[in-house]
Amino acid sequence: TTPVTPTQPPVTPQPSDFALAPARFSDIPGWATADMAPALTAFKRQCDSWRNRTPDASLTGGRYGGTVSTWLGPCDAATTIQPGQERWFFENYFDPNFVFGPGEAKLTSYFEPVIQASRQWTPQMTEPLLKRPPDMITVDLGAFAQAYDSEALRGAPRTLNGKLNGDRIVPYPKREAITPFLGQIIGYAHPADVYNLQVQGSGRLAFNDGTQARAQFSAQNGYKWNSALGALRTSGRLTNPTWTNFRSWLDTNPGEQKTALNADPSYVFFQEETIMDVTAGPKGAANVPLTPMGSIAVDPAYHPYGAIVFVDGTYGGSAFQRLMVAQDTGGAIRRGPNRGDVFAGTGPEAGAYAEKMNSPTARWWTLLPKAFGSSAPIAGLNTNAAPQG
Repeated sequence: TTPVTPTQPPVTPQPSDFALAPARFSDIPGWATADMAPALTAFKRQCDSWRNRTPDASLTGGRYGGTVSTWLGPCDAATTIQPGQERWFFENYFDPNFVFGPGEAKLTSYFEPVIQASRQWTPQMTEPLLKRPPDMITVDLGAFAQAYDSEALRGAPRTLNGKLNGDRIVPYPKREAITPFLGQIIGYAHPADVYNLQVQGSGRLAFNDGTQARAQFSAQNGYKWNSALGALRTSGRLTNPTWTNFRSWLDTNPGEQKTALNADPSYVFFQEETIMDVTAGPKGAANVPLTPMGSIAVDPAYHPYGAIVFVDGTYGGSAFQRLMVAQDTGGAIRRGPNRGDVFAGTGPEAGAYAEKMNSPTARWWTLLPKAFGSSAPIAGLNTNAAPQG
């Protein structure tokens, strides 16, 4: 007789695997009580962006999500939702999936600073805010995938910034070697404020003539972020590295300002923008205005921009359970599908909130339109039930 091949048991995803497992809303801790109004606002802003794309276009980044067309039905429905109906909307148009994956499972928070600035150099405002330099070149590695038939170049978009050296592209200089070009300076501010702006990615500039503008992220030199505050703590020169203490340390040690800042080789360039909507934050990597407590920065190697995610973490010893939309990323966030950075809003109150958020663990769910059904094109889809509770 012919031997019978034994049936293989279902494979449970291991921590090293990325997978989504169908779940129920009742499985999600805090779902029934979470404030979902900010998430709906963020989703509607995302929909405005999707409507400007062709329906068959894939969502940007990530390993799931399909095409824009699948999301347009919920987008249209979202325009009719009244205050208090947010939970009903998400439950009736989406299905939850538990997120398995490698890397960090951690939540932090960031905000949009409002800093005092000047169009001219002053003794107090000595550090320039720079526009993207004209000699910077951006290379999209994903665009070369087909030409080189390289599996390593496929997947989430990965761009590199550099400059020409003869006929070769070389890395852009580190912070310590960057000098302004003619016409590149937007304005000046305190060195601690400029560095804070670079860490957050963007911010509002309050000029001494009474006007305001937004310094929007434009480009980064490509080097991995290394906290200048952390470097001072490691060296023993700053025992409690808060932004307030960092500012005081720079003022007390003017001769060491450059050395302290140069401990971080990463450098962010900006573009000046008019503030059109004071309730919205800056545009994130998804090119959509961020919504306070409704937008989250994610690792786009796993989550597409526009993905709706629910996170279960902690804040100040209490539960942090919120629904948000993936609309941004950052160098410190590209660490796995369960690493997130919550956009807290604009100004000092948002900054105080963000500074205290450091959830060492987090569980994630992502919501997919019901139109996907059971045949959703998800990389690593696992049909076993997700953990409950």
